[in-house]
Amino acid sequence: MRTSAVLLCLCLTAAWLTSLRHTQAEEHSALVANHPGNVHVVGETVRVPIPATWTSWRAIDVDGKEIGRGSLSKDPVDLGKLPVGYFEVLESAGPGIVTAAVLAPVEPVADTPIALDTAIAWFYPEPQQIRDACTLCRLAGVEWVRDRLSWPELQPARGVWADEGRYERAMRIEHEAGLKVLQVNHASPTWATDTQSRFPEDLQLVYEFYRGLAARWKGLADAIEPWNEPDIELFGGHTGCEIAAFQKAAYLGLKAGNPQQPVCGTVFAIDRAETLEEFGANEVFRYFDRYDLHHYIALPQYSRAYGRHRDVSGRRPLWTTEFNLPVNWSNEATKEPSQEELRVQGFRVAKVFSQALHEGSEKAFYFILGDYVERNLQYGLVHHDLTPRPAYVAFAAAGRLLNGAKPLGRIDLGDDLLKAYLFRTVVDGEERCTLVAWSETKPAALKLGSIDKAYDYLGREVADVAALQLTRAPLFLVTSPRGFPGVTIMPPPAKPAWSEGSPCPVVLQISGAGDVKQAAFQLDAERELRLTAYNFGDETAKGVLKVEGCTCSAPEITIEAGQKVDRILKVSDVEDITVELDLNEIGRAVAAARVVTNHNAGAIAH
Repeated sequence: MRTSAVLLCLCLTAAWLTSLRHTQAEEHSALVANHPGNVHVVGETVRVPIPATWTSWRAIDVDGKEIGRGSLSKDPVDLGKLPVGYFEVLESAGPGIVTAAVLAPVEPVADTPIALDTAIAWFYPEPQQIRDACTLCRLAGVEWVRDRLSWPELQPARGVWADEGRYERAMRIEHEAGLKVLQVNHASPTWATDTQSRFPEDLQLVYEFYRGLAARWKGLADAIEPWNEPDIELFGGHTGCEIAAFQKAAYLGLKAGNPQQPVCGTVFAIDRAETLEEFGANEVFRYFDRYDLHHYIALPQYSRAYGRHRDVSGRRPLWTTEFNLPVNWSNEATKEPSQEELRVQGFRVAKVFSQALHEGSEKAFYFILGDYVERNLQYGLVHHDLTPRPAYVAFAAAGRLLNGAKPLGRIDLGDDLLKAYLFRTVVDGEERCTLVAWSETKPAALKLGSIDKAYDYLGREVADVAALQLTRAPLFLVTSPRGFPGVTIMPPPAKPAWSEGSPCPVVLQISGAGDVKQAAFQLDAERELRLTAYNFGDETAKGVLKVEGCTCSAPEITIEAGQKVDRILKVSDVEDITVELDLNEIGRAVAAARVVTNHNAGAIAH
């Protein structure tokens, strides 16, 4: 399980950024004008700058085939016009290496699902670095990127906002590059809570911040996730009930600040069944425009995970805003994977995209563009200086050949270990169908007619479409919009029924000693929980609380606009409790929680 936001923040301190700037200046006089990261488009002359300390060099492609050599008579090295692919320029008498790529041109359609987590505001401190990173995104067929925000930075005190800074600057540059921006928060300020990884207990603070954020970022943030991975301990270890109340307050605040602000769900890190079931029982579908999830799981587990998330989505669009199957690095100093692991990293890109899209993800943000390491794992598509790994070229192949992809189903090749996912796509400006296929077992011949063009995992065209072999390296097979007539296609998983309902301005919050691993509140001998009712509307709300599995100290309730009231819930000998408040034309508020009995004496702390 990766720990993205906090570790990203820790890794990208001011000292690290200063060091990075110096490293980039020294290593990269490396960027040729208009070619960040030595990334070119087919038809351009490939020129790769190399360090002046080299005396000679040779260049190879991803398969180790030599494509050029020479002495350092001029800088940059001129490799001529190269086909699509990944290339390395190697120091002949030393360990030096500079990477480059050639991509096919692509113009992403407006609804393409191929998206990228970039964390640009945290990774790249200088405007030109941001522009260069945005260029790599656009070249790879990306329309949406995921960035980062920090509540503690933006609001140093209640009601006090910082001047414009790195977040606004990054979003403006991203928009100039033609990108749309998904933003996400992951921490609370110290003035709002004693534990920054957890939500503030007072949801009025949540509502106020997000109302102000939506107003401040109108026209900048194209979508906002209120919190990153609250269902794991690193980001607070909240229960489904706690996540539900937070999401409702954040949603209402964002819509109050900007009624047109698209609001994503507080994004789940994992698919713990109990947490998701409790979340769903709180009828949260009324409080998000898109349902967001993350996963770093093996491919055979996708069906289970997506099924659980679909069940509580209310049929809102699914966005996968982080996903990957990272590889191990092999070099302690550089944190660079071995040549074999770099190939595997590239193989996995098309696989994770095709299975995520097949399961119903409408926008899938690969984690991550920049060089990023956790423990012994490397996630990044590019190095610190933006030069590519093979996986970046593989990502660009997905951006082009799965442009606008809509899942049609899985083709039965007669063996469950032979994978083939079919999509309706737009390839090179034309409506097409693209099949992504590979083998999870021994190589196997692929016998399908109607294949117009075939491409390998890097997007390199395969000449002989009549003799295709499925291996662990996926193929993209492009055909007409008719697909493959006569072939058995198993449809994608069915979407759940649409859940009707409008958000209620009154939010019910159940508070107690949450246990994320049990996905429940722990009860001591008193068996009491606190219920807080918040009125985020503009008129007084009156009603009678209806409770199941517990009793309420005073069920009749009146809440003035902008205020809150507390009640005590006495829990019966049950595992689930529900509280409802019918406010007639104002709406209906719901809170539901799982409970377990703590048999140890004393109160339980988070």
